[in-house]
Amino acid sequence: MKKTPTLIIAFILLFAGVYTILDIVSSLWLVLKYESFNVYTTGAMLGKILFLLVVGGLFFLVLRAYKKKLS
Repeated sequence: MKKTPTLIIAFILLFAGVYTILDIVSSLWLVLKYESFNVYTTGAMLGKILFLLVVGGLFFLVLRAYKKKLS
């Protein structure tokens, strides 16, 4: 991959990660305020956390590829 597309993909993954963190915090706040933890809310929260881990891993892989292209 060239440097520019790699950098664009890294920024997209970064924004997706930040959005996911904000989504997890807001979902946690709403669950604690209005509901209780049950199977459905726990599954939704674990799915969001898993998505955040995947996005974070992809971000670091793309960032490593970008740094490799610089050297």
